[in-house]
Amino acid sequence: MHPGSLTIPIRVFPVSDVGAAADDRGVTNAARRSLIPGRRATDWTAGPVGDGAGCRIIDLPRVTDPRGNLTFVEGKAEVPFDIKRVYYLYDVPGGESRGGHAHRGLQQLIVAAAGSFDVVVGDGTTTARFHLNRSYYGLYLPPFTWRELGNFSSGSVCLVLASQVYSEDDYFRDYDEFLSARHEAEVAGIAPLPATAR
Repeated sequence: MHPGSLTIPIRVFPVSDVGAAADDRGVTNAARRSLIPGRRATDWTAGPVGDGAGCRIIDLPRVTDPRGNLTFVEGKAEVPFDIKRVYYLYDVPGGESRGGHAHRGLQQLIVAAAGSFDVVVGDGTTTARFHLNRSYYGLYLPPFTWRELGNFSSGSVCLVLASQVYSEDDYFRDYDEFLSARHEAEVAGIAPLPATAR
């Protein structure tokens, strides 16, 4: 050992005892895991529910580990599109909102990577509110879906996976223009019918 070096004790467990290692509260790794793969019994919360305005919650895979969990997303696997762009919103001041637009062809998956926020979606007929607060739940938004994001908690991070690169031509920033274009797209069979018409 070199003078001034730090010695860190490392606890080594035989392979047969891996599930028996307990934390400072006496909870073992085996007891921490639930019967559902990728879930911990101590971290179980029911996912957001609903299928509002054509949007839906996607339960993303989790790899659990006592050292920290990992969630991954691959295009055409966990999401129904190839991922062409990733961006994130952060440091949103209290009381502020984001969104306030829709897209002609863009599909998105919105994830609360940290903290929590609400996403209000609408298709011109149906409106739904989703509260996102777990990094392993993503909200899928199809094209022709108006969205508003708000109620951001302190330190929240909104991660967005998108099916296309940025194009201002894909945006509807005026709600009446969105409603008119959505109606035309429904008549032409391009946009899905509102949930109430299905």
